[in-house]
Amino acid sequence: MYIYVIRHGQTDWNIEKKLLSYTDIPLNAIGIEQCKEAEKLVKNLNYDLVICSPMLRTRQTAEIVNSQKKEIILDKRLVERNANSLEGIDVRNFNYRDFWTLGKDKMEDSETIEECKSRVYEFLDELKEKYKGKNLLIVTHNGICRIIYTYFNGFLKNGDIFDKGHKNAEIKMYELK
Repeated sequence: MYIYVIRHGQTDWNIEKKLLSYTDIPLNAIGIEQCKEAEKLVKNLNYDLVICSPMLRTRQTAEIVNSQKKEIILDKRLVERNANSLEGIDVRNFNYRDFWTLGKDKMEDSETIEECKSRVYEFLDELKEKYKGKNLLIVTHNGICRIIYTYFNGFLKNGDIFDKGHKNAEIKMYELK
């Protein structure tokens, strides 16, 4: 069983370097084009179903890349890590790498990496049973891509997973056993 994990296309907040979690904004023109390019790869993938974060930017990405017209299921466990009061601030104005480093990640009232990991790991464990033998396209957010990386590869000794995310509309494949 394989999962293909894709991050949503670019949004204006990505360009502006604003911390984005629950604010529900659309893809921008570049993000739409990124998804059209990604669709060229996705159309050749063998997947049975799309599971997507319910946020607008991920739903738009799923609709564009899913040229095979497979069923799309929304799952709230795939929403971005909740930044709460940090939402919308410029990531250059605080230690954003620490935000993505286990043990240094508790900032203000944001969801911790452990809290986020718990829901994402539960989601991935459920996939193994519920969709056994099927290949899945997962459409989500960069932070969730980082957490999915740790599910398969563990955390680095220093806990830093900042560099383990995806570029906008980038796809990575994992074997789910």
